[in-house]
Amino acid sequence: MAMKLKNLPQSQPNQSNQPNQRLSSRLEIRLSDSDYNQIKARASLVNLSMSDFMRRAALRRTMPRPLAAFDLKAYQVLCKIDAQLRIAGNNLNQIAKACNSAVALGEPVVVNTGLLESVQKLIRENQATIKAIVANLAKSTVR
Repeated sequence: MAMKLKNLPQSQPNQSNQPNQRLSSRLEIRLSDSDYNQIKARASLVNLSMSDFMRRAALRRTMPRPLAAFDLKAYQVLCKIDAQLRIAGNNLNQIAKACNSAVALGEPVVVNTGLLESVQKLIRENQATIKAIVANLAKSTVR
């Protein structure tokens, strides 16, 4: 395994702990096919790029725990639910704004009950899904 350093900054500890720091320096290493495949598999297991995996390993930072297949599926479902709830929240904000504007102008408050009912239904459906995911995650054997 041969290594070549390029443009590495001198004595700047913990610099890459900052979240949005630009990664401008490169480190090139040569690996056997076997080593490369092992590193790639390990990085994939913890859902990291090879670059991030190697940075964390070299700097002895913590690695995320491997995701079980269920954990990954649960994460994807939660992302979809999050998007749906954001839409529902936007709808509720629009309804609240319309109601507040009507009250401020002394006009009668007109509410689209169909929209309110659909938002309420969406929240109920997602609550049940979230509870099921949380229960299954609690039973998960991967820690």
